[in-house]
Amino acid sequence: MNHEHSSDGEGGAIRRRAMLKLAAGIAGAGVLGDAATAQSTTYRLGAKISGWQGREPAAIRGQTNPTLTLEPGTEYEVVWENLDGAPHNFTITDRDGNSVVSTETMSNQGETRSVTFTASEAMSQYVCTVHPSTMVGDIRTGDGTTQTTQDAQQAAYDWREATWDSYWYSLYNMNTTIAVSGVGVLFPHNEQQQKLFTQRLEGILKNSDVDRPPIKNPNLNVAPFTEGDPHFTQKPVAPFSADVERIHADTMAWDRSEMSGVVSPASVAWTHLKGVTWAKNFQAHFDVLPSDMAPKFRTQLLATVAQLAIKTTLVDGGPDGNGALTKGDDSLLLVSGFNPKQGEVVDETARPTHHAAMLWFLSDMTSLANGGWYGYVNPEPLIPARKIQQLTDGVAKATMEAFPPETILEMGTTRDLGVMLGAVGWYGTHAGSERLRSRAVEYANALASAVEERTASSGKVRSESKNQAATQGVVGQGLLWASQLPNVTHEETARSVLTYLLKDLWDDDAGTFADGTGDGAYTITARDAGDITGGVNAADAVLGIEGAQEKYASFYNQTFNRGRLQRAERPPSRNEDAEFTLPLPQNAGGEFGQAAVYNTEVTYDTGADEWSVSNDRFTTAQALYTANQDIWIGQWAGDFFEGRGVPGTNDSPPGQQQTTTR
Repeated sequence: MNHEHSSDGEGGAIRRRAMLKLAAGIAGAGVLGDAATAQSTTYRLGAKISGWQGREPAAIRGQTNPTLTLEPGTEYEVVWENLDGAPHNFTITDRDGNSVVSTETMSNQGETRSVTFTASEAMSQYVCTVHPSTMVGDIRTGDGTTQTTQDAQQAAYDWREATWDSYWYSLYNMNTTIAVSGVGVLFPHNEQQQKLFTQRLEGILKNSDVDRPPIKNPNLNVAPFTEGDPHFTQKPVAPFSADVERIHADTMAWDRSEMSGVVSPASVAWTHLKGVTWAKNFQAHFDVLPSDMAPKFRTQLLATVAQLAIKTTLVDGGPDGNGALTKGDDSLLLVSGFNPKQGEVVDETARPTHHAAMLWFLSDMTSLANGGWYGYVNPEPLIPARKIQQLTDGVAKATMEAFPPETILEMGTTRDLGVMLGAVGWYGTHAGSERLRSRAVEYANALASAVEERTASSGKVRSESKNQAATQGVVGQGLLWASQLPNVTHEETARSVLTYLLKDLWDDDAGTFADGTGDGAYTITARDAGDITGGVNAADAVLGIEGAQEKYASFYNQTFNRGRLQRAERPPSRNEDAEFTLPLPQNAGGEFGQAAVYNTEVTYDTGADEWSVSNDRFTTAQALYTANQDIWIGQWAGDFFEGRGVPGTNDSPPGQQQTTTR
């Protein structure tokens, strides 16, 4: 039997759905209760994200994640204190990773929990399931057997580890682009905007649990540039590089002379779609995120910046009073490049990839507005929900008229049909009328027919792109996302396409997906990685294809960690004992370090079994597209992003009944 005790009773305990499921599933460990019993041995620990801190007995004092020695049949007490205000729990697992003892999750700094239990030989490790990468230690039982944490982690980087990294890398790329790097058109940048910003900030703080922004001197990015160099230009002042509480964004801004200076619809749309998905994610975790993370502040700020982006690029931010990325007519066709400093369009061609990105973003923004999410309604909307719906419908009509399947193929590849299918799946579940939904259904079926004409019986999709695995992934996801619409049924084609990805393109020796070129090297761009991630997510979340989770874990560890597609990581995800540990930002290369964001391209040499970074620029649209795919497959504390990115599954705030159009 085990008993849990709290220093302030049940009222101070933080409950969340995933942890209640965990407690309910404990087999043979008894029921968590209030009764105290005499203890023969007591261990005292401190809980912080970087690792468990040994306190008592003296043998473990000062150690991080110390080994606990237990005698089977003996009763023990573990008392732990929350040291950092982040949510933590104490869980003992067996050799198969099953929980046998656990406490509830608690996030009040200074609060303590205790749990009593009878030791058994089955006990193998203790862990905080909220931070399993860093807060994990070994248990040695009476027979002296133990498995070192490092050996265990290196041997078993699994689905949980990979989707944990996905969660954090997604956050780092979003946070850096929207609030830190300065790689774009910043807000505020004139006296009128400064007045609006001051008023807005007061309102956001009023509806938050903090009295100041979580980032000092933020570089709020309304319209991101297409490219930049992530190297810092001075010593960064941040919690990961100095003894400070907040990121000082002014010390982490990138070199503006190395930025493209050009804004595109895709760079804007994928960035602020990321903001919308994280605004939803923060709200889903209001009850467990530590107060110093300021989740209510962040969700309001992200929704605010997304609305400013829409206003600037689609409504009235251009030199002629039109949206800066529109052609200036009533069609809402989009230009592909605008230089805000010169006030000039530098690429007036409307392209399907840019329209797909904007349609995807606006559809989820419509979901945020119509669903009454916290970040949109507080302090108050900058753009009415009906106006956002009108813009979404307008871009959808322009897209469906301008880009029939044959035009998309003339301007790009089959892979672009996949992205458009995903966008239409999102739009069709958020269309402003039944007539427009019917048009979306018709358009989705036309796109899918074009894909099926180019798909062999083996499931291989004919494509001119350089990475076959990426083509398979995005086409498979697109077919499944579009199939969320009524009368759009292409699941079997998607199954064939994704099975080809998972079986025929899997390189077991490399631990990643082959690009299909057969030239001895696999080249993987940030966009390729996003397409593959999206396909594996769809294969697992919608089709339940066996082996998808295991292959994703290996692919992610090899490509993002060992291959350094992600160039650095911050302390919350970092584990010194991991097989492939990424450097902290200040140690990631260059005089002052680099931001924790994606590289543009990495290459794997199959003969030498070596990875290299083949393009270390930051390509905004590619990186933030992949960051979106990462959050949809990402998990935090065992809780995945609701709906996993499937259209129509994440429209209602937590606690409200989810509606669907299918």
